Amino acid sequence: MIDLTFAQFAEFSFLKDLEYTQQVNTGQMLFHKGDPAIALFAIKTGRIRLVRYLQDGSVLGLHIARAGETFAEAALFSEVYHCDAIADSPSQVVIYPKSSLIDALRHHPESALHFMALLTHHVQSLRTRLELCNIRSARDRVLACLSLCADSQGAIAFDRALKDIASDIGLTHEVFYRTLSQLEKEGIIARKRRFIQLVEVQ
Repeated sequence: MIDLTFAQFAEFSFLKDLEYTQQVNTGQMLFHKGDPAIALFAIKTGRIRLVRYLQDGSVLGLHIARAGETFAEAALFSEVYHCDAIADSPSQVVIYPKSSLIDALRHHPESALHFMALLTHHVQSLRTRLELCNIRSARDRVLACLSLCADSQGAIAFDRALKDIASDIGLTHEVFYRTLSQLEKEGIIARKRRFIQLVEVQ
């Protein structure tokens, strides 16, 4: 799964004059649904949860943006934000004002094309996550996730905690761990912490 990372985003040198950083504490709202869409964001440290509150009072989790990721990219072409953004932990957020960013991209066509390509990869990654979440069986969902993340040798080295991977594919960490344990018992995978090897079953 490929995301538009903060490191990739920060490669665009013309952004340096646009950005500023804001510290948000756990539980602090960065923006609310319906607020004017005035900026795109990237996370240096911490974690931001994107949620939508339903009419019955329940909360629909849309995405968890983590360190090294951008979020609220749709703000570039929307008048308002369509969800709430709340800090899950103390977070350092880089803010790129919308009007300045659009103007800068307009005057840097090569960088704009690169930026568009990265956003396209980001959309593809989100679609892949949705496809995984639509797989009803936890076992099949985990296997599909591992297959997508594996290299040509069937090895997966996650760069994040397994509970975060579980959240990405819509499973509780208990179900994810239990499924991994079952797959290991069946000899389908071998694992050590965040490293997992798909084992070819004859």
